[in-house]
Amino acid sequence: MDIDGVLVLAHSEKQDATATWKKTFGHHPLVAFVDHGQAGSGEPVTALLRPANAGSNTAADHIEAAQLALAQLPKHLRRGRQTLIRTDSAGGTHTFLDWLSRRGRWLSYSVGMTITDAIHQAVLKIPKKAWTPAYDAGGTDRA
Repeated sequence: MDIDGVLVLAHSEKQDATATWKKTFGHHPLVAFVDHGQAGSGEPVTALLRPANAGSNTAADHIEAAQLALAQLPKHLRRGRQTLIRTDSAGGTHTFLDWLSRRGRWLSYSVGMTITDAIHQAVLKIPKKAWTPAYDAGGTDRA
């Protein structure tokens, strides 16, 4: 599952349309798509309609989008390591990560972030045995 915000421009007054951080006008929905494996379709499952001035790092919105999207999945995929939730750095809040990693939830997740030198040095201290392989869309190990 991929959760990300997108700016949608409005060229006239629309309900909840506001100025964007890019100095345009419109909305900033948070959307979720699922990909069902190699034959996946990138199916849209959630769209939270938000004004353009909605915060990118709004943990409550990320949690709501994830909950709504998970509810669209077959029951056996709503919990378990085979379900991966991905966000960019906007989802990198303690509140959202705490929700994703709550005891018993058992979801896999990948959250992007800006890599500062301090983060780079911390990552280098993680033992090799803690890492898992990364695979491309064809299932080939990217190592």
